[in-house]
Amino acid sequence: MMAAPSALVSLRLQAPVRRFEQYEAAVQAIAGYQAALCENASGRRSNGLTVTDQDQPEEAFCLFPERPLQPPLAIVGGMGPLAGAMAFRRACERFRNSRIVVLYQACSIPDRSTVILGEGVADAPLCHGMALRLAGAVRLAVGLAGKASQPVHCILACNSAHYFWSLLRNDLRPNTPGRQCEVEMVSLVESSLEALKFQSCRNALLLATEGARVGRVFSAPFREAGIAFEEPSPKSGRLLMRTIFEGMKSLDERRAVVLGNEFFENILRTGRDYDCVLAGCTEIPLTIDLLRLRGSRPVAAFLSRVKIVDPMEEALCRA
Repeated sequence: MMAAPSALVSLRLQAPVRRFEQYEAAVQAIAGYQAALCENASGRRSNGLTVTDQDQPEEAFCLFPERPLQPPLAIVGGMGPLAGAMAFRRACERFRNSRIVVLYQACSIPDRSTVILGEGVADAPLCHGMALRLAGAVRLAVGLAGKASQPVHCILACNSAHYFWSLLRNDLRPNTPGRQCEVEMVSLVESSLEALKFQSCRNALLLATEGARVGRVFSAPFREAGIAFEEPSPKSGRLLMRTIFEGMKSLDERRAVVLGNEFFENILRTGRDYDCVLAGCTEIPLTIDLLRLRGSRPVAAFLSRVKIVDPMEEALCRA
C-alpha cells in the first residue's frame, strides 16, 4: 500500500497509476506498455500522422516491494516515452525488490530543443516556464514514491532538459529555512562526466540533440573538465536530429536504422579516430542497439568496438 504523499507535492496527478509489489510483474507490465506504444505509433504513421512525445498519454508505473532497503528512486520520463519505459525496466531489473522505483511519463512537456533554440539564453521567460513544468513533474514523481525517511533520488530522463537544470534546482529548493530537501536529483550530465573521467578514451564523439549542442549541455562541462571530444558537422547534426525524431521518437525502427546507418557511415567517412561515443540523447542508445544488429557491416563493427557511454546507465549506477 502506498504511503502518504510527500509534502514536496503541490500538484494533483491526473494520470493513471499502475502499482506492483514484485519487480517481475513491473517488468512484464512495462514490456506490454512498450508494445502498446509501438502499436499506437504504427497506427498513427499508417494514417499519415506524425508521432511525437506529446501524442502519448501520461501514465505512471510504481514498484513497491515489501521491504525496500535503499532510498526510493523516481524517474521522470515521457521525453520520449519509449526511453522512459526502458529506464524504468532497467531500474527494476537492476534493483529488483530492494527499492521503490517510480516512473512518471510526463509526455505533455513541450519539446526541450524547440525552447532552447527559440530562446537562446537560459534566463528567458520560456526557459523559466519549462523549468517550472519540469519541477512540477519531479514533484509528482516524488509524491508517487511516498513518504520516506531519506530523500527520494530522482532522474530526469531527458538529456536536453538538463539545459534547465539550474532553474529546476532553484524551483525545487525548500522554501522553509533549515528544512531538508525531500528530493536528491541525479544528473545525467554529471554522471556521464564522472564516467568519462575514469575512461581511457583518447577522443570521444559527443552526440546530442541540436538543442543540447547549442545549449552546450555536455560540451561546456566536458571542456571545463579537460575531456577530449568532437561533435558532428552541422550537416551530420541535422541528419542525427532526423534519426532521433523520425526514428526512435516516432517508434519507427526501420527509419531509425536507415537514418542512423547513414549518419554513422558519414562519421566513418571523416576518418576520425573515435574510441568512445557519448550517447547524449535518450533515443541514441536505443538506435545504437538496433544498428549493432541491423546496421551495415562497418557501422555495426564500429559501434561494437567503441565504448558507448549511456548517460541513463551511468545515472542508474549512481542513484
